[in-house]
Amino acid sequence: MRIVQTVQNDLTELDIQNGTGLCLRLCSLGASIRSVSVPDKEGVTRCVTLCPTDEKIFREKYFGKTIGRTAGRTPDAAFTIGNKTAHLEKNNCGHDNLHGGASGFHAQNFAVTVRENADYSDVVFSRTSPDGEGGYFGTVQAAVTYRIYEKKNEFRLLFDATADTATLLNLTNHVYWNVGGDLRENVRNQTLYLAASRVAEMNERLIVQSAVPVLPAFDFRTPHRIGEYIDTPAVQKDTGGYDHVFFLDTAAPSEPACIVHSAVSGIQLTVGTTYPCVVFYSDSAPIEGMDVGFGKTDEKFLAACFECQYNSAGIIQSPEHCGILSPDRPYHEEIRYEFSVK
Repeated sequence: MRIVQTVQNDLTELDIQNGTGLCLRLCSLGASIRSVSVPDKEGVTRCVTLCPTDEKIFREKYFGKTIGRTAGRTPDAAFTIGNKTAHLEKNNCGHDNLHGGASGFHAQNFAVTVRENADYSDVVFSRTSPDGEGGYFGTVQAAVTYRIYEKKNEFRLLFDATADTATLLNLTNHVYWNVGGDLRENVRNQTLYLAASRVAEMNERLIVQSAVPVLPAFDFRTPHRIGEYIDTPAVQKDTGGYDHVFFLDTAAPSEPACIVHSAVSGIQLTVGTTYPCVVFYSDSAPIEGMDVGFGKTDEKFLAACFECQYNSAGIIQSPEHCGILSPDRPYHEEIRYEFSVK
């Protein structure tokens, strides 16, 4: 496996290529994915991610970043465990916390370690999140491992953490996917499968209220085009497109949580996870004028995110299964990304 590390300013970047054509560019800022490229049906290597070319925007935004301490929207920007209450930044409608706030993991520079093996290589990003950071209590030692396989177009994200007290953690990655390759198409005509028979009912601030059976516009158990229902009132209400929490019917890395396919490139991405939920976001609020390479600027529905995570309101609705870790309960979750041509 070819791994090249470079240091620019204060950031470490790694360019990685395996033996079957999978290429990743990773960055220490936010333990992030800057790009992923794979061969298409013609054998041409195509980029299947969207990321801003402007360094300032990349540093400020969520593209490809690890999200933490808590992904999604934490109701009322507060949570209580035992006799401790965390008061977080209110950066969602001035009321709730979104993605851990301005000092979240996406904004932090991680240490980098590379471990090479015969069958795969691990790129490990690690940091200590001190007690009080972002309003969270407890000191958390976190590691985000990218496990890249040598002989198949697959990589895994392993999230591991320990804490000195019981606290809340809900880590994910916010990579923007477009399997059409080199942003040649938006995602409307790409076909999506989602293994979820329930979707979140949300309020106007997109806070999860409950899990309800999927209606046709949210039922991807039989694969169909992302754009088939995207303009309907049910999907457009409050979100302008898909930005919804789907509750998975099964949670195991070996089982497909979602599958997205492009007829243009033939590239298919299969995502599996140990997490109980996936947030499907259809790039419904693009950044106007943002250059994303390939002669493109960001536009509505130019990419799709599949953010595997816990229910962000779970600390209130299902505290027994929401991401609480403690000294005797370490955190470990996985996301698998597998590419094929169909």
